Amino acid sequence: MVSLLTNTPEYFADLCDEIRLFFDVRRIPAAQQVGGQGFFVVHAMQKGETFRHHATLYRDGQVVAEAGYETPAAGEEDALSYRRTAKHGAKISVYRCLKNFFGQGRPWGSLTGVRPTKMLRDLEGTHGEAEALRILREQYDVSEAKLQLAEQICRVQRPVLDSVRPGDLDIYVGIPFCTSRCAYCSFYAAKTSRDGTLEEAYVDALLREWDALRPVMAAHRIRSVYIGGGTPTALSEPLLARVLERVAPAAQGVEFSVEAGRPDTITRGKLELLRQAGVGRISINPQTTCEATLPRIGRRHSVEDFFRAAAVAREFGFDAVNMDLIAGLPGEGVAELVQSVEDCIREQPENITVHTLAIKKGSKFGMENVAQFASAAEAGDMVERARARLAAAGYTPYYMYRQKYMAGNMENIGYTRAGHACVYNIDIMEETVSVLAMGAGAASKRVYPAGGKIDRFIGLKDIPSYIARVEEMADRKTALFLEG
Repeated sequence: MVSLLTNTPEYFADLCDEIRLFFDVRRIPAAQQVGGQGFFVVHAMQKGETFRHHATLYRDGQVVAEAGYETPAAGEEDALSYRRTAKHGAKISVYRCLKNFFGQGRPWGSLTGVRPTKMLRDLEGTHGEAEALRILREQYDVSEAKLQLAEQICRVQRPVLDSVRPGDLDIYVGIPFCTSRCAYCSFYAAKTSRDGTLEEAYVDALLREWDALRPVMAAHRIRSVYIGGGTPTALSEPLLARVLERVAPAAQGVEFSVEAGRPDTITRGKLELLRQAGVGRISINPQTTCEATLPRIGRRHSVEDFFRAAAVAREFGFDAVNMDLIAGLPGEGVAELVQSVEDCIREQPENITVHTLAIKKGSKFGMENVAQFASAAEAGDMVERARARLAAAGYTPYYMYRQKYMAGNMENIGYTRAGHACVYNIDIMEETVSVLAMGAGAASKRVYPAGGKIDRFIGLKDIPSYIARVEEMADRKTALFLEG
């Protein structure tokens, strides 16, 4: 049991993220005072000419560790700088207090954000490369190995990011249907209906939204088009054809990607539709090639289905095929992940993405809390072994993001063969290009070139609500991109 007491309740959730780096707990109650059995983390901030933070760890009422951290105070008139400076100081003090107690830190130090490479790039823009690395190393306690990883990814991304121009736009089209629900998934997605009526109504609404947003697309230079999910290929061939027919003209001459993630949804007919529409990139995602794991995680395909789908996709000559794997699945260790990596390498895809399992609250795993998952050390070993094997096979890391509740405080990394990096993946992770996103739950964002400001709009997740209010969603997105 771990409780938290802080005089900065506005940062309570952020401090809980630091605590979870060391304690395997999901719920951290707010304490009113220190007392009784268990662990109590106490954080206090004093504001004067500096922000002075102090964190203390109590176990059964006794002080067992503490740490302080101090930064120059930002003025309250600059609300963004004030909050950022105060929050980071609070997190660092709690992290270092717990590090002192446990005797070792974590690979990413006190960083719990989604985009370490974006943070490194922003720091380099302000302070220069050497000082940026020093800040991450000495202030945020990031390990040398993770600093080198972030540097490598930034170098690979640079040509793609340098090609961004004012007015560029990525387009995302969401298909929130799957043939089954994966036990680790917390995204909103509906199971495909028996008669297809819900999917048909959804596609009707999606195409109305597409048509309503034509003025937004006409006012920008389209950089990439990505149809994701859910699983777009869970649609029937006629419905998939309708979506592709409408979207394809906007994707001419630019990167065009479609997630065909579930091997059991891939047919020759659907692959032929994708190629005829000009799709250059697809995903075929086994998640694992351990047969015993698949039903455990809610997948309805077999390993043989994956190999079959990969072989058929190659016949159609896509520019790039991506394959997703997950490190830390229940019942799997290093040997199972390494075997999955080897199996994917043998298929020679242009991209392989290695995710670290994240147990989200909205997922089946998160709600049931019964499966046995990899320890932090095991997860770290899995990720490192995958990286080493992929490097030996000619793959380079090109994008990365992190999530809450990830095993071992690791990361998700996309690997690529030379010349096959996915522009959309880099853009979406580094937040350098505006994204017009259509469909239920789709997240649009307008990125302003000056100052790094980002305005966001997330559409309704519930499919019937989205269908009923699609015109309203389109109007609000039009206002986001064309007004102001």
